[in-house]
Amino acid sequence: MDDHSLTPSLLRAARGLIGWSQTELAQHAGVSRMVIAKIETTMSSERHDPRRKAVLKKLRKCLEEECDIEFIFASDRTGEGVRLRTKPR
Repeated sequence: MDDHSLTPSLLRAARGLIGWSQTELAQHAGVSRMVIAKIETTMSSERHDPRRKAVLKKLRKCLEEECDIEFIFASDRTGEGVRLRTKPR
């Protein structure tokens, strides 16, 4: 896992792609639904907060490992997005 952090829009998009509510993601990742709600509605003004970083890491790990979500982080050439990882046959 690289150092990119989830943005509110990436988190919402990932949940939408797999059809999970905030509550379902919270249960799978072992965090509070209220924390997810706050992350999804708060811009990254708190992005350097170690607690927020730890929660984002848990959420990302859950979505990548349990749901095969692949995050596409913004760069000079592309915007951000999410997609389902293709599983090896």
